[in-house]
Amino acid sequence: MKLLPSSPIPAEYAELARRLRAAEDRLFPLAMIDAERYQRALQLVGALARRLSLAGDYAALAAAEGEMRGWLDEVGVSVEGLDAQLVIEAAMSQRFRELLTASRSQAVERARAAGLDWAVLEEPDDAAWRGGSARWVEVHVPTGTVMVRSVVAVPVITYRLEVTGEAVRVEEFTSRDAWLAAIDQVRQALASES
Repeated sequence: MKLLPSSPIPAEYAELARRLRAAEDRLFPLAMIDAERYQRALQLVGALARRLSLAGDYAALAAAEGEMRGWLDEVGVSVEGLDAQLVIEAAMSQRFRELLTASRSQAVERARAAGLDWAVLEEPDDAAWRGGSARWVEVHVPTGTVMVRSVVAVPVITYRLEVTGEAVRVEEFTSRDAWLAAIDQVRQALASES
C-alpha cells in the first residue's frame, strides 16, 4: 500500500476548524424555529462568505475575523435577534470548506503525480485523541473511492469504517482486529480493481 501523508488542515488551524464547524451546527437549526431569522442569517452568511473569497489561505481567513463585524453593517440586513459571532463564524466556515476542498484536490493530485495509490486527506491531531476520538480520511487515487476510518472511545470503544465509491459501505466494530481486517479487505479490493 502506497500512501501520501498530507493533512490539509495545518495543526495551527485545527482548533479554528472545530470552532467554525460548531458555529454552523448551532446557527442553522434556527430554520426549524424561526424561518425569518434563518433567512436573514443565510443572507448575512452568504454576503460575508462572498467577501471572504479573497482570503486565499487559512492565515488570511483567520486574520479577516477581526474585520468582519464591520462588514456585517455594510450588508444591509438586520442582525437583530441573531448572534453576530455565530453568523461570522458560519461564513468563515463556508470559506474554510472551500479552502479545504482545494487542499484535498491538491493532495490527490500530488499523490497521482507521485504514482501513489492513496492520498491521506485528514488525520487525527493531538486534540482529537485527547477528546477520545480519531478520524482518517483517504482517497483511493485510481478510483476516487473515499475511505473514512474512525475510532470513538466514549462510552465504549467503537471502530467505524465508511467507504464511498460506486457503492456505500458503513460498518461499526467493537473489535479492533475486525476493523483492521475490514480496512485491509477494502484496500485489497480496490487494488484489484485498478
